[in-house]
Amino acid sequence: MTLATCSADGPWAAPVLYALQPGPELVFMSRLSTRHVRDLLACPRVAAAIHPDQTRPLRGVQLEGTARPLAGREAVRAVRVYLQRFPSARGRFPLWPAVRGTGQIRLFALRPERAYVLSEEDFGWGVRRQVPLDALPQAPP
Repeated sequence: MTLATCSADGPWAAPVLYALQPGPELVFMSRLSTRHVRDLLACPRVAAAIHPDQTRPLRGVQLEGTARPLAGREAVRAVRVYLQRFPSARGRFPLWPAVRGTGQIRLFALRPERAYVLSEEDFGWGVRRQVPLDALPQAPP
């Protein structure tokens, strides 16, 4: 997923690996020192784009919402979902400081407020349609 943030320094976009959890929320991990984390801590309004590697036919999902750091029980649930999607991440970062919210690597959740689908096959080139949030895929509880 490409995560877009903004600050007084201007807009910024960064790739992050994400996992879907109930809500729906998209959880991701990042270092506190990254520009996108500094931005979202100062202004939690974010946007994101998810799209396949293939450029044709043009398709993807665009989101607007808020991002927030997770700690405690929320972080435990999020790290389980994240490691289930990315088992190779196990052992690559200090787990308990991330869960407690005390380490340099933290867990974050993006809660969509608006979602759009872009599908060249269904709607034509460059046309997107807003979808209700309850139409977004739901992760199992």
